[in-house]
Amino acid sequence: MIRIRSMRWRLQFWHGLLLATVLVAGGLTAYEYARAAMLGSTDAELDRRVGFFGQLLRGGPPPLRPGRGGPAGGMPEGPGGRPRMAEHLQRALQNLPPDEEATYSLANSEGWYYVVWPPGASKAICSENAPSDVSRPESADLRHPGPNHRNRGDAREAFLELRPGGVALVGHVMTADYARLHRYAGFLAAGCAAVLALGLLVGRWIVGRSLRPIRAITEAAGKIADGALSERIQTSDTDSELGTLARVLNETFARLESSFAQQARFTADAAHELRTPVSILLTHTENALSSPCEVADHREAFAACQRAAQRMRNLIESLLVLARLDSGQDPARRLSVDLAVRAAESIALLRPLAESRKITLTLDLTPAPCLADPDELDRVITNLAANAIQHNAEGGTARLSTFVDAGQACLVVSDSGPGIPPEHLSHVFERFYRADSSRSRASGGAGLGLAIAKAIVEAHRGSISVQSDPGRGATFTVRIPSQPRTSA
Repeated sequence: MIRIRSMRWRLQFWHGLLLATVLVAGGLTAYEYARAAMLGSTDAELDRRVGFFGQLLRGGPPPLRPGRGGPAGGMPEGPGGRPRMAEHLQRALQNLPPDEEATYSLANSEGWYYVVWPPGASKAICSENAPSDVSRPESADLRHPGPNHRNRGDAREAFLELRPGGVALVGHVMTADYARLHRYAGFLAAGCAAVLALGLLVGRWIVGRSLRPIRAITEAAGKIADGALSERIQTSDTDSELGTLARVLNETFARLESSFAQQARFTADAAHELRTPVSILLTHTENALSSPCEVADHREAFAACQRAAQRMRNLIESLLVLARLDSGQDPARRLSVDLAVRAAESIALLRPLAESRKITLTLDLTPAPCLADPDELDRVITNLAANAIQHNAEGGTARLSTFVDAGQACLVVSDSGPGIPPEHLSHVFERFYRADSSRSRASGGAGLGLAIAKAIVEAHRGSISVQSDPGRGATFTVRIPSQPRTSA
């Protein structure tokens, strides 16, 4: 079986098949209606004419035409007083009124003929154009009192029993009628063929116009596949259904473009961050190998190499964490933990850093249970708290609080530093982004801490936000569901 793979040709095929079916059904119905109307009209005329003979023979002959001699009305009687129907009919047909003579004349030439078999007569009375092979209807065909009908070749005949024992038959040769019916059928076929051809052309135009948005979508997708990531589908020329699809695809293409751009920035920033420690390693190792140095000098060079290697390791570990979180993997463990306990332990590790910068740490910890990976939760708390310490003014304060709100465990970390400028506020969670690049790089940061914190919180089905006013510090708020959310 041949399978049509083109949507255009499948639509054309089914449209043409449906249209052809409707036209054939309509044409056959019209033909049958015309045929039934023709036969009905013929039968009605046959009934009228054969009924005329019955009335003529029952009611006696019509009045004599002026100028014609003959006996007066009444059916002549034969031996024993029986009516002589043959003579009566002959006389009646010879003395027809002018308005009936053209119809019932013995010399009728319009395709109508009649044959009468009088009772007891040895010979039938017939019109001059009556076929010679017309047979008298059988008794079984005369069961109905009214006119009966039969087909004989191209002729349609009606016959009626005449009391006592006679039969009158009127026939009509329908060759010309069938010729007209056949011409009508030809006109119907030609008309249906013309309508089908026109319908196919119109259907082709409609299908082409309907598929135009799909072609536009295909062309846009092809351009995007070739690298034109900024290409979009024009939704103004699409219908509602395809318009919805186009909008969804445009959103997908936008996210794809953003992902590629982010990946490009990520790769460039990672290479830039790794270039500095690698340069440090190369510089110190080349200096150590190119000139004789004292042991103290070697120790200083090795210490610098160690710091550079440590920085690279931290950067690589951060990149691995982000790669794992980007893959969509859920946290490896989901344990019932208290956010207040984890915050207290993390702050204890950061107190030396706070003391070195003369930062006062203020804790307001209320039990806040949640289901989370303890290690990843510690990473979030540490990143936010370290950020509040490092980006704070010397002698400032950093405040950390935990509580439960609307079924969520909340962590709020705020500082009294210079704050984040409004133009940078929407970018603080981007990877390798630094509002103050010199301070961040000097403190050893790579601009990944907040990005990692955001990725971890979202992996726990939570949210993280930031508020800041220049000169009044910044406040980060983390919300993690107390119970894991289930998809509806």
